[in-house]
Amino acid sequence: MKDQRLNRFIRRGGIIAYPTESCFGIGCDPKNRIAIKKIIKIKKRSLDKNFIIIGSSINQFNYFLNPLSRSTKKSLYSKWPGAHTWLLNTNKRCPNWLKNKSKIALRIPSFSQCQILTKSIDIAITSSSLNLSGKIPLKNYRDACRFLPNQVKLIKGRIGNNKRPSVIQDFKTKKIFRS
Repeated sequence: MKDQRLNRFIRRGGIIAYPTESCFGIGCDPKNRIAIKKIIKIKKRSLDKNFIIIGSSINQFNYFLNPLSRSTKKSLYSKWPGAHTWLLNTNKRCPNWLKNKSKIALRIPSFSQCQILTKSIDIAITSSSLNLSGKIPLKNYRDACRFLPNQVKLIKGRIGNNKRPSVIQDFKTKKIFRS
């Protein structure tokens, strides 16, 4: 079911917090530089740290990537949906604040609440742990409510059972950056 109100809220620079596989996450429209800056401010995060983008299908990533071959998609889907983030080469449209050396971090989570959220708003969103940078991520709704400023929309729910964040792997070189 499409959630047009939430889609408009996010596209206009709104910030959301939502349950993920391992903690509460914070996200926004990755193409909205002002929203990205709001998250950086809320988290007191370094400007040079990149964001992971999550979606419910590879089509939600088309804006950031050159067309992918069938075999590339098959390889990506060998780990998707799941707690696996791929670093992929970007196209020229991809905003600089999402790239690191022309790569972007993308994931299709298997966690049903993330799937439902990104499917309902029909766009990919940023996914970063909800916490002050360097501190322990928030794991429950009550703590998320206390932490967040009023202008952030909190999506109710429980986090998943994963104890660790997603693996991050370069698609081309196969090098693992976080396991």
